[in-house]
Amino acid sequence: MKQNKAIRSLVLVAIVGIMSMLQSCNKALQNLHFNLGMQTQTVTVTIPPASGNVAIGPITSSYNVDSFIRASTGQQLGIANISSVKLASCVITINNSSLANNFANFQSCDASIFTNTNSTPITMSIANNPDASANTLSLPVDGNQELKSYIGTQFTYNFSGTLRRPTTDTLNCTITVNYNLIVQG
Repeated sequence: MKQNKAIRSLVLVAIVGIMSMLQSCNKALQNLHFNLGMQTQTVTVTIPPASGNVAIGPITSSYNVDSFIRASTGQQLGIANISSVKLASCVITINNSSLANNFANFQSCDASIFTNTNSTPITMSIANNPDASANTLSLPVDGNQELKSYIGTQFTYNFSGTLRRPTTDTLNCTITVNYNLIVQG
């Protein structure tokens, strides 16, 4: 009898210990907080020789945000743990620029993004692009705008511009968009 009581007491102590440990793990998970820099899939666009206005898009690409978060947090957190999303940068690169064909040809440039979860475009613009030879163009972004509602699996991009002088060659461009995600348990 005494041995059964001792075993029961030992089992009870073990159960209480396991419950306390699980509660501690739960609290530790709740305290996890990550600030993640995320770059969605780069998009390649081709701008044909043109004068006047140029418009490219829509171009849609897929990106698994949940897999990115899980890989970045040791499989502890996922898309449901996002508390904030902000746009960090939008950079357009001409991969085959020349002295005669580069971003100096563009007087103004616009890019927009929308997703399968929010169809209202986020627009970035440069109204007075400098007349200086450059193969990259960083569009100004609003780093304070909350974009959590835009996180989905399909990202759609548009690009347009007004040329100050015609382009004479096809321009092969890459659009790279970066976000800051805050995820927490």
